[in-house]
Amino acid sequence: MSVAPEYLSLLNPKQLEAVQSIEGPNLVLAGAGTGKTRVLTTRVAYILDQNVAQPSQILCVTFTNKAAREMAERVQALIPNRFDRMPWMGTFHSLGAKIIRNHAEAISLKNSFTILDKDDQVALIKQILKSEGLDQSQISPKYVQSKIDHWKNKALNPSDITADHLDSFIDDKVANIYKIYQNRLFNINCLDFGDLLLQCINLFKIEDILKRYSNNFKFILVDEYQDTNTAQYIWLKMLSSLHHNICCVGDDDQSIYSWRGAQADNMLKFEKENQNTKTIKLEQNYRSTNNILKSASSLISYNELRLGKELYSEQGDGSKINIHLTNSSGDEASLIAKEILKYSQTQPNFDEMAVLVRATFQTREIEESLIKYSVPYRIVGGIRFYERAEIKDAISYLRLVYEKQDDVAFERALLVPKRGIGDKSFGKIISLAKDKSLSLYQASQLLAGSDEIPKKASSSLTNFISLIDRCTEMTSSKKFNDILKILLDESGYMEMLKNDKNINALSKIENIKELTVAMEDYASIEEFLEHIALISAVDETENDSKVSLMTLHAAKGLEYEFVFLPGWEEGLFPHQKTIDESGNKGIEEERRLAYVGITRAKKNLNISTSLTRRFQNNWMPSLQSRFIDELDPDLIKNISHVSEHTNPFSNNVLDEYNQDSDFAAKKPKSIGYNYDEDANYQTVMDIEAEENVRDINEDIMLKIGQKVEHEKFGLGTIKHVDGSKVHVDFDNHGIKKLISDFLSPC
Repeated sequence: MSVAPEYLSLLNPKQLEAVQSIEGPNLVLAGAGTGKTRVLTTRVAYILDQNVAQPSQILCVTFTNKAAREMAERVQALIPNRFDRMPWMGTFHSLGAKIIRNHAEAISLKNSFTILDKDDQVALIKQILKSEGLDQSQISPKYVQSKIDHWKNKALNPSDITADHLDSFIDDKVANIYKIYQNRLFNINCLDFGDLLLQCINLFKIEDILKRYSNNFKFILVDEYQDTNTAQYIWLKMLSSLHHNICCVGDDDQSIYSWRGAQADNMLKFEKENQNTKTIKLEQNYRSTNNILKSASSLISYNELRLGKELYSEQGDGSKINIHLTNSSGDEASLIAKEILKYSQTQPNFDEMAVLVRATFQTREIEESLIKYSVPYRIVGGIRFYERAEIKDAISYLRLVYEKQDDVAFERALLVPKRGIGDKSFGKIISLAKDKSLSLYQASQLLAGSDEIPKKASSSLTNFISLIDRCTEMTSSKKFNDILKILLDESGYMEMLKNDKNINALSKIENIKELTVAMEDYASIEEFLEHIALISAVDETENDSKVSLMTLHAAKGLEYEFVFLPGWEEGLFPHQKTIDESGNKGIEEERRLAYVGITRAKKNLNISTSLTRRFQNNWMPSLQSRFIDELDPDLIKNISHVSEHTNPFSNNVLDEYNQDSDFAAKKPKSIGYNYDEDANYQTVMDIEAEENVRDINEDIMLKIGQKVEHEKFGLGTIKHVDGSKVHVDFDNHGIKKLISDFLSPC
């Protein structure tokens, strides 16, 4: 065409280059907020405008159906007179399913096959375990399901599994179950989600089928390439094997989904595996100020495995990054609420504000603080803390101990975890309760040990009632949060979570730990349950603007004028479990997650860290995250909210905390949960982290047997002294392990 399409004038030079370079392999490094969707949609429009391909000859792959619909709408808006339906624009799995249906018979399927969801998968696996005589308490059906998904994401058929793919001692059995499972799927004409790519790859091993599709797709465009897994990588490589006109758009610095199979290496090796690759960097950001972008760049520069780019903006330098130092996580939560109210004076739209946390348990204190200060909020990509299933489960146990007539609590506690009491047995409990006008608990007492229900159900019911009765007897001598720990341990609830291989299981464990911390603030179970009821009754008006509260993982792709990033402490962010399991590779992904958090902010960014955080009702010192040290100091404003009267650290220790040149070496050894000892609710604290507070209160000589007072726990007697740490037996709260500076001699 002699005249360039008008829509090209809307692009900056690098975007224009990415749109017009349609021949050969292209890698577009699209930094946060640089307009990657505009580039992708304009590139599709340009290809069609140039008459070099028909809509059916363009394969455009996204990760969500919503993104595919949005792209189609934007292409149509650019070229309304030339656009026809694009049959090959969609997600990896929807396109894979379409190809398989076209050739199902080639792999011994009917094209009417059904796609099983995760629950259906687990149900089928349970059937197989039962038929094979395998104990589900030894081999978790959910673990088998997750392992099969993992292998399929790596494009491994049952026959491909070797010793190198077995990560645990039971994986050999799981590999055999995989063979049986896959045969069963085909026998009942079903596929699961992972098959939609794996079976497509198997089809492409048939030369004629691969040739048909690789010849048809003259141009391939891929969104969010940094999030592709091995199977998706192979699928794309096979389809682009003829024309090689593949354009992959993404940002290696935002690869944060390795836990669900994403391979950041796919992007890093693109240039090596595709000859004559043209790499184009989109670095002009249209979202944020330069101080925010430069801070993000200074942080991510510490990653070794990256392609490299420097974001910039034409929106000026803007405000510096605020780094807030608070005494405790509670003070941090209050600070966030107050700062939001302050910003609302100039920006009354709460929709432009977000709080992004590393772990879901952090939201509890923040939610309560937002409610306290009447700040409207919404949970994005999740539910409110006290509405989460695991929290409701835990509270139902506690409610039952304190009120045995509570039928709602009884049903929930009895049925989770599963204890061999099926629908028929539970139905008999309900019928007996109705016939004799009893509570479910009273009816269960009558049925327990009887022959009216199966022996296993009878035994389980007896054990359950015994546990509730024993814990009821403890209510006069133990605190209700300690009783909850006993309930969850002895009922098997915590064991159920520990054995659950779902990625959300760790968050559930952390949330329950946070629940026990929250309970410490209330004098009685009645007061605590009333508090929960009041929080749950907070008015939810859909039309009002609200602050968004979510995890960093859920925030990818979103943007806000004001962003708060709490909990930047070693062990929390970067998360200790990630460090322990993946080492430096894990730290690099955590750093990319921090990069994502920073680049969500348009104008104002607040990062906060606390000197102390409460773990299992003990206040423990925290170490500032290494990520704060990696920010350009010229771009940040340090703000201390630490009071001399409440500061648990001396000024000298604060100076050491912030300035110690060896601090980076100490950081990996910090506070973190010991997940292997989860049932005992223990906290691990590295000795070297304790060394950072060794000078606390040296002027106060505390001795065994001495009477002391604590602001929260009241009067107590010192039972053990270990440097700055003391064990105190409080009159009303039992033994606590504390830092000595929290105590006053009597």
